[in-house]
Amino acid sequence: MIINTISKEKFEIVTEDHFVAGSITYSGNSFSEAILLIEECFSLLLVSPGIWVTGLKNEQGDKIIATIKTETGGVLSLRKCNKKRKYTFKKSTNWKSRFSLLNSAGEELLALIPAVNWKKESHDYILQLNEEFENECDSFLILQAVHCANCSLSMMTGGEVPALISV
Repeated sequence: MIINTISKEKFEIVTEDHFVAGSITYSGNSFSEAILLIEECFSLLLVSPGIWVTGLKNEQGDKIIATIKTETGGVLSLRKCNKKRKYTFKKSTNWKSRFSLLNSAGEELLALIPAVNWKKESHDYILQLNEEFENECDSFLILQAVHCANCSLSMMTGGEVPALISV
C-alpha cells in the first residue's frame, strides 16, 4: 500500500492494484475536523485541546470508534474502542523524521516517513508496514496514523494544532 497526497487537505491509501482503499479529507488547515472514507464514512473531530474522536453516525446516534489523545513528550495515544486496543504513535529519537505506530506490547506495526511536498504545501509519506502485523494494519488504522503524523508535524512547526495535555 502507498499513501498519495492529493492536496493539503486530502490523503489516500492506494493498494498495489491501484484501488483506493480509503481517504482522509480535512475541512481546513487546523486538522480539527475530517472525514474518513473507507467502507463507511467516519467523522474525525477535535473535541477538546489535544483530543480527537472518530465516530460513525447511525440510526441510534453517534458511535465512537476511536480516540486520539496528545500525551507528554509529543506522543499520541490511539484507542480503538470497538476492539479495546491501544496504540502509541511517536517520532523516532534520531535526527531523521520517522513516525512509528506501536501496539500495546511496544511492537512497531507501521512507520511513516514524511517528505515535504512544496507544490501541495503538505507532506508525502512513505508507508512501511511490518509484515508480522500486516493483518492488524487495516485502512482505518493507517488513516488514523496519517492523522497523527499530520498533527505531530504541525505541532513541531508551530501549526494550529493544540499541543495541550492534561497533567
